[in-house]
Amino acid sequence: MKSYGAMAGRYLKQQRKKSALTIIGIILSVALISSLGTMGQALKDNMILNTKYEEGSFYFSYSKPNPELYTTLKKHMLVDQLGVYRTGNEAPLSDDFSIKISTADEEGFKLLPIHLHEGRLPAADNELAVEQWLLDKLPGKPALNGSTQLQGPDGTARTYHIVGVLNNQKKSQTKGSSEAFTYADSASTTIDSQAMVLLTLKPGVDINRQIDDFTKLNDSLFTNFQLLSLMGESGDESLNQALAIIFGTLVGLVVLSTIAVIYNAFHIAVLERIRQFGLLRTLGASPGQIRSLVLREATMLSAIGVPLGLLIGWFGLWFVLWIMTQNGMKILMMETFELTFHWWIMGGSFVLGFAAVYVAAWLPARKASSVSPVEAVKGAGSIVRESYKRVRIPSLLGLMGIEGRMASNNIRRNRTKFLITTFSIVISITLFISFHYFTGSALTITTTTNEDDRIAFQLNSDILVDDNGKPKQASDVVSDDVMKELGDIPGVYGVYGKYQNLDYQVLVPDSELNRDFAKKSGMEFERVGPNHIVPSSMYLYDEAKLKEASKYLQNGTADLQKLADQDSVILVQTVKPKVADGKKEIMPITRYKVGDKLSVMTDYSPEPTKEIIREVTVAGILTQSPFDSPYQENTLVMIAAKPTFAKLLQDRNASDYELAYGTARMGLEVAMEDGADHGPVKQRLEEIALTIPGSRLIDIAEEQKETRNFNLQMKIFVYGFLVVIGVIGSLNIINTVQTNLLLRRKEIGLLQAVGMTMGQIRRMASLEGIWFGVIGSFWGIVLGVGLSYFLYLQLSVVQGFPFAFPWGAPLAACGAALLVGLLSVQGPLRRMEKANLLEELREEA
Repeated sequence: MKSYGAMAGRYLKQQRKKSALTIIGIILSVALISSLGTMGQALKDNMILNTKYEEGSFYFSYSKPNPELYTTLKKHMLVDQLGVYRTGNEAPLSDDFSIKISTADEEGFKLLPIHLHEGRLPAADNELAVEQWLLDKLPGKPALNGSTQLQGPDGTARTYHIVGVLNNQKKSQTKGSSEAFTYADSASTTIDSQAMVLLTLKPGVDINRQIDDFTKLNDSLFTNFQLLSLMGESGDESLNQALAIIFGTLVGLVVLSTIAVIYNAFHIAVLERIRQFGLLRTLGASPGQIRSLVLREATMLSAIGVPLGLLIGWFGLWFVLWIMTQNGMKILMMETFELTFHWWIMGGSFVLGFAAVYVAAWLPARKASSVSPVEAVKGAGSIVRESYKRVRIPSLLGLMGIEGRMASNNIRRNRTKFLITTFSIVISITLFISFHYFTGSALTITTTTNEDDRIAFQLNSDILVDDNGKPKQASDVVSDDVMKELGDIPGVYGVYGKYQNLDYQVLVPDSELNRDFAKKSGMEFERVGPNHIVPSSMYLYDEAKLKEASKYLQNGTADLQKLADQDSVILVQTVKPKVADGKKEIMPITRYKVGDKLSVMTDYSPEPTKEIIREVTVAGILTQSPFDSPYQENTLVMIAAKPTFAKLLQDRNASDYELAYGTARMGLEVAMEDGADHGPVKQRLEEIALTIPGSRLIDIAEEQKETRNFNLQMKIFVYGFLVVIGVIGSLNIINTVQTNLLLRRKEIGLLQAVGMTMGQIRRMASLEGIWFGVIGSFWGIVLGVGLSYFLYLQLSVVQGFPFAFPWGAPLAACGAALLVGLLSVQGPLRRMEKANLLEELREEA
């Protein structure tokens, strides 16, 4: 052996299991840090690409331009791309469908969110690109490369050559009106109020600082806010600052957890080798040499763990994304998702990994270097005498018999080990709670939260009129048998009827109105005496929809029979208005409870009388709407069964169309299972649509599939990170508890020598482990809730929502920590029992 430093390698080889456990902890921590950074940056890069795909890639646009503005922008030295888009006029087609032919120049097509399904974009004024679903509605029913005659933007009929087919849009199918695009050179385009000028700035220009200057050119300036926010170039940088704080906090937690894992391992290893360090000191080793010995061990562990962590973090993330793409998923609903490699993330993770290990190893290294040779050789540091205080708070462990009292004394007499072990558990639980809250909140913000994202097909029908133009009495467009038949097709999740919905006003007393709503949103309701007139929408749900609604019950019931018998409604009183700073915030508009009465005005009047007020009972309260938009902006949502809906309609001063619709089934919606074949359902719906006059089939299966895949992918990322966090926390607890127990072999041998049985020792050690878990869980929950609230404050910058802490998972995590700690002591105890500690004491003597 050439130097004291060579002993580091020998020790790590002798303690292979402990070294492997420490290296695994470093690998997982570094992998989590690097993958968090990589995924966060890749998310930002791809969110920019996705925003360009959905909103357009322009930075600024002018909605009311003039020729002088266009000329100025064309010569502007900071402008990079400049495009012109001009909206067309609505032109009718057959069966109440319509088309609007708009024009764009070459740069306009690049800057607008126009996406081809097949073919190419127009390059001449007689070429056209249309949505796929509209091809059958055009004169002559042309296919790609076919021709059709339509009314052009100038109002004259002309023949267009179909050169491009665009992706279907749900909104256009629902309205029965679509926008098509043709080419128009910017020089020949009229720049007026129907035109829009779009532009980007040259690379390297500070976009944020140019907003005011470009606004002065024309006050109709509109910024592509979401794109500029993601680029860090908007007038409001709160989103980017919030994201930076969130990811910085999460990475800091992982680094702290890494430090805890390594510190515990090195600190306990130093305590275990106090006698060895003392012998080295007697042989002439200086404190600096002892310190460098411990730090060299840290370097060896880092040299193995950190590079492996970087590789596993990168390739693990790449492999997950590769598996998703191989299964036909669009990553996060993006057409192209690239896992972008950033050297600064890898370099930062490398530095953080080594820094965390060295910070963790520094204090144990100092302790090792300060060992007194005489005391170490005597072995005085292995057993610590209890230091008594005048005032002593009784421990609950004292109620557990002699083993409990001994466990309490062991904990009290060695505060350092107690704090180290408890700190390890606290960090593990805090890390899990914080990540769990963040990922759960991120899922709420980024994914759809109701049953609407399962809807793949909608079949709608229009009301028919008689010869006098009056609406005919409607009947169910499809029978119950047809609904059942559709529901029996393989892959169908559910079939729901569509009915008319009606708008009412509800008289809400002061005591039931949420004052924060008016304060934050700035909306004031009209008053009638002590009541506020709050707008509301009444929806009719069939049994299938009510079954889905029961998943969102906060209180009460969604049972169809109870709603019908008790003249009751289900209430959604959570809304999502725009608040003062322009963002949206989720909050209740009223504070009704199950059993309360709602005073519904069946007809509007500035001075409502008893004759136009009908009371209904709140049978249930939902957290959000199960279908359509999850939250309204400033409207209560009431859901009723047919009898209650019919009574309110009967008392209403209804229009002819409302009376004609009645409670008839005016359409249906079909929800699909994940990964199901849509073909058979679509074919059957097309057959049904042909038998219903004025019907319209809306195919949003591909959009629904992408949405469901997006939700699934977010959950994979979320729960994948949580699993890694759980493993890191478990390793932390196992490493700390087991090593702490193995350090006490001499002490446990002495207890056996004075007559304590192995069963009593096992019970004593188990009680110590449980007490560590109880104290660690308590402080872990306290810190976890506090840190979760801090993350909530940052997330609320993106979207406002009430702070609701999910207690179930954190309590389960605490239970798991207790179980892991309890199981961790069993292995070392079994090894001690087999090793015969009494014989080891004789040999040592």
